[in-house]
Amino acid sequence: MAARFVAQALSLCIGLLLGLPVDIEAADLGKAAKQGKMVLQEKCGRCHAIEAVGESPLKDAPPMRDIYARFNPRELQAELSEGMVSRHREMPQIEFSDEDVHAILAYLYALAVMK
Repeated sequence: MAARFVAQALSLCIGLLLGLPVDIEAADLGKAAKQGKMVLQEKCGRCHAIEAVGESPLKDAPPMRDIYARFNPRELQAELSEGMVSRHREMPQIEFSDEDVHAILAYLYALAVMK
């Protein structure tokens, strides 16, 4: 019972932060986080670490968990939606769909609360 309450409270907080519907169930959050990890692995994992620990494959690429910590959720949401711009020419500019942005933020938030 307590675990369900915590999951619902977490869903509410994420929904409020991102302006998403607050009726997200814990299972949906887990599904979104899994999807977010897959998207990051496919689009960003070649250079950036996407796990809770570990070094990035590309030395100069910050881990995604560090990128998440640098932005407030609305700024990061906008950056991902519009295509993050980097000072590094090698980094592609990727514009994620709204669904992918939600999933990425759910995954990165899950990493942040694991600490």
